[in-house]
Order: sequence, then C-alpha cells, then structure tokens
Amino acid sequence: MKHWWKNFFKPITSEVMFKPREGKQTHLEVNEVLKQIGNNKKNLEILDMCCGEGRHSIFFAKMGHKVFGLDFSNHFLKMARSRAKKARLPIKFIKGDMKLASNYFLKSQFDVVVSLYNSFGYFDKRSDDFKTLKEVNKVLKPGGYFVINTLNANAVKIRLEKQYSMGYEISKNLFMIDEAFLDLKKMRTNSNWTIIDARKQKTSIFRGSFQQNVYTHKEMKKMLKKAGFKVVRTWGTLQGGPFDENKSWHQTVLAQKAI
Repeated sequence: MKHWWKNFFKPITSEVMFKPREGKQTHLEVNEVLKQIGNNKKNLEILDMCCGEGRHSIFFAKMGHKVFGLDFSNHFLKMARSRAKKARLPIKFIKGDMKLASNYFLKSQFDVVVSLYNSFGYFDKRSDDFKTLKEVNKVLKPGGYFVINTLNANAVKIRLEKQYSMGYEISKNLFMIDEAFLDLKKMRTNSNWTIIDARKQKTSIFRGSFQQNVYTHKEMKKMLKKAGFKVVRTWGTLQGGPFDENKSWHQTVLAQKAI
C-alpha cells in the first residue's frame, strides 16, 4: 500500500506497539543510548525522530536534555504532548516528514538525533531512506551523534523465508494476529495485522498493513558513510546486547557526523 504510514498509526495500533514496552524497557533503551554516546555528556539537544507517543522523548527530557520530537501521526503527537504536559516537561513536538527534517529545524542544531524502535525504511522508494539519512546529517552539529535502530536484512531473510504467522494476546481480551513475509526482489517486508479488541461488550476488529525496506549491516554502514557519517559501533536490541550480522533481528548503530 503506497504511503501506508500516513494512515496506519491509530490508537489501537499504538496500544499494541507501545504499551508492552512502556516504563522499565523504555528506561533501559534510553540509558543504553546515552551510555553508548557517553554518559558524561550533559544538557544535550536531542531530536527524537519518529517519536511516536513520546516514550523515549519523555525519558531523555527527565534526564535534563533539551528534546524535540518529530512525527507524522496526529494521534501520536496528541498523546506525546499530553504526556509531556502531565510530566511538566518542555518538549516541543512537531508534525513533519522525516525525509524533510531540515525544513523544520536549523542546520547543525542538534547534538544527537535518534531513530528508535524500528521506524526507518517506511518509504516506497529506497532513495527516500537515503534522503532521510542526509537530512539527519544536515540538522546535526559537526561531531554530533546519530543512533538508528532498524531491522537486519540477513536475519529477516532467514525468519521470513516463508510466510510467518503468529497470534498474541497483548493484554487481557486484546489479541493480534501478525502475518508477514519478505519480498526478496524488493527486500521489503510486508505485514498484515488483525487486532481484535474484545474488552468491551461489542468486539471491534482492526485490519491494517505496513511495509518496510530492510538493509544488511554492510548496506546500512555504506549508506551512512555516503550520507556523511562515520560508524562508531553497533549493538543488537535497543536495550543492549551483542550484534550478530547474520542472527540479530535488529541492528542499532551509533554513527557520528564528520567534524
């Protein structure tokens, strides 16, 4: 579905995506990002790109950093602003397209840009993924850091060699069926979600699909270098752990803009 990301993110999809990861896991993820960058750095200006409901933004701000969030979803931004207001945190959330980041921010504005929880590769054209990396480079200060978490194509090939289908109970009486496969020609995942909400007297059903371009670690490093970055290190899941180029489902990369 072309431009699926414009309409897929709704209250029910955000509940499935984010609620199981709230609290402790988010704290671990933010701590790991800051540890990899260097915990001695204070008062950083951080852009949380594709910030969603602001779960990472909130923790970065609580640690004393100046935070901006960028997302395209009106629902996500409404929730993020509400959460920041409740926590009395001065986070500025902006609606925008990540491949046009320099339209919303100053050149060399940020010390750190983060793209967390697998929000890269959503565009129909792979050239737009590369454009996004170049935009990140524009808004980063010289020597600034970029942390990106996305799928690792080598592991995706193995897991989605055949169509994959799995059902989950996210919480009591909230169920999801996830059917996914990999288009080997395009190197693009296709996922079909069916979410069944039986928590109220009248059961509701949501059906939606999304796609994502996937890259091997070598391809990701090559793109980052071409976009003006030096790859510093790579780890696996957001909350930490080793990265295996063939087995790790996620790759989390720390890159630095040239000084």
